[in-house]
Amino acid sequence: MQLNPYLLFNGNCEVAFKFYEKVLGGKIISMMTHAGTPMEAKTPPEWREKIIHARMTVGDWVMMASDAPPVHYS
Repeated sequence: MQLNPYLLFNGNCEVAFKFYEKVLGGKIISMMTHAGTPMEAKTPPEWREKIIHARMTVGDWVMMASDAPPVHYS
């Protein structure tokens, strides 16, 4: 069985994934912000450059993540 973790961050997903890429030897496959997506109009301006979805491979593993808005992050 293989697990593919999905991580939630409080606004620092991009920084965290770039760090993981470096220290784990991974490769970021995609990293999308809210800007340019259908959700952009419903996203506060200060949150539009936050990550809506990121995907990284580390060997055979896949890690995915996004930034969770403060009201949804605990």
